Amino acid sequence: MIPDLTNASAETREYYALSEEIRTAAKAIAGPPRPMTHIEVLLAIGTAIANERKAAKRGER
Repeated sequence: MIPDLTNASAETREYYALSEEIRTAAKAIAGPPRPMTHIEVLLAIGTAIANERKAAKRGER
């Protein structure tokens, strides 16, 4: 079921634009919602930056 997206963020709209199958798989991987600690946020951001740099070195971006 897709909720009313009238006031939703761009990220929320993009998530619900994915197929239900993909949303279900993502929920299974992510597990239940929980707050992230500051270090978890830093790790997520740092990992994304590192992955982008690796991709750039390989010429993917």
